[in-house]
Amino acid sequence: MSDVTRLCEGPASRLEFPGTDLTVLVELNNGELSIRVDKASTCVYRVVLEQATAPIDNAWLADVFRRDDRVKLRELSADVEEYVDSLNIAQG
Repeated sequence: MSDVTRLCEGPASRLEFPGTDLTVLVELNNGELSIRVDKASTCVYRVVLEQATAPIDNAWLADVFRRDDRVKLRELSADVEEYVDSLNIAQG
């Protein structure tokens, strides 16, 4: 639980998971919350919540419009490999 608490202590926080190459960077800047997930020091996912500190009217209904995203790293890796293979180095 200390890691979760640590995220709330300043305008920007970094959370590392021991034994992995995963890092989560969280920043609150001018009411905008940015969450970035890095794997092996490379950003694989980023989400920005604009007006994150503004109140929500009818907050009890907010879960109806909730966003859930899933990033499949194996598919991302396959897409990157396919793209790299398609590059024509002779083109410059």
